[in-house]
Amino acid sequence: MHHAVDNKKRHIDPSRLLRTSVMVSVAVSQVGMTELIFVNPGVKVNGQYYCDVLLSQQMLPAIKRVAERCLLTKQYVAYGEICHFCVL
Repeated sequence: MHHAVDNKKRHIDPSRLLRTSVMVSVAVSQVGMTELIFVNPGVKVNGQYYCDVLLSQQMLPAIKRVAERCLLTKQYVAYGEICHFCVL
């Protein structure tokens, strides 16, 4: 008994493969970038949450860490080439 073989290419809908979404935030500048900051699943991001949690508690500390890394290299780089972008 022989089974028929279907040689047609199957179309796979990518949305069927991944059913969850992920929200991330990151700051990118000329001197570097922050780590990815993931928003917890199910959190509704409104203006209040963005200011109180994402920006104040997570993004600003991460941005300051990037700036500090830049300022640490200031002694090796002529002033104005890179580090003037680090002022917060």
